[in-house]
Amino acid sequence: MKEAYQIGDLVHIPQAVKLLDWSTPVDGQGQLVIPSRIKLTHAPTLGVVTQYTQCGYIRVFCEGTSWSVLNSNVYKVNNANG
Repeated sequence: MKEAYQIGDLVHIPQAVKLLDWSTPVDGQGQLVIPSRIKLTHAPTLGVVTQYTQCGYIRVFCEGTSWSVLNSNVYKVNNANG
């Protein structure tokens, strides 16, 4: 089971992960929403968690904009000092 993310957590986003953007927010009610933008990462990148939802997606800020990404596709960057 993946650990829960908190706003401000730094996350590693691997290569070939789909970043999605919806014109309406994902509410976790099971409603099908078509993304307005989709981007595939071409290299590993870092993101900062800006929102955590219960529907399996987190909202991250990376590459200068906000995206939604599947919780299972990212990994929390651990602080080596503590």
